Amino acid sequence: MKLFFLLVWGLLSLSLNGAVVRELWLAPSWGSAFGLLLIAYYSVCFFQLIRAAYRPWGLLGPRRRSGYWVCLVLLPLALWPLRSAYDIWQAGAYRLDAAEPRLSLMVFRQLLIWLQELVGYLGPILVLVAAGVGVALLLLRLLRGQVVR
Repeated sequence: MKLFFLLVWGLLSLSLNGAVVRELWLAPSWGSAFGLLLIAYYSVCFFQLIRAAYRPWGLLGPRRRSGYWVCLVLLPLALWPLRSAYDIWQAGAYRLDAAEPRLSLMVFRQLLIWLQELVGYLGPILVLVAAGVGVALLLLRLLRGQVVR
C-alpha cells in the first residue's frame, strides 16, 4: 500500500510540477513562480507524510510524526481568509454574488453582510484577517506539540 501511495504521489507531483514549469517557461510571472513553489512545498510535505504514516510505530505511536506534516499541509490554507479580506479591501465593500456558486456557509456570509452594515467594509475584513491569523497560530501551536526527531 505504501508503494501505491508513493506512486500516486510521484505521478501527481511530476505532472503538476511539469505543468507549472511549462507555464513558467511560456509566460514567466510571479504567480507562476509562486505556484511552482507551492507545488514543491506540497510535494515535500505529502512525501514526508506518507513516510511518517508507514513508520513501524504508525500513526499512534510514541514517536509519531504524521501530525507535524498534516499541520504543515494545512498551514497554507490559512491564507484563504486573508485573500478574501484583500478582495474585499480592493472592491471597497463585501459583495455577495448570488450567481456565483460558493461552498461557504450561508450563515457566515450573512454574518459578513451584517458586519458590513454595522461597521462598514472594515468589519468583514477584520473578521477574515482574524480568522486567517487565528488558524495559522493554532496550527503553529499544534506544530510545537508534535514529535519530530
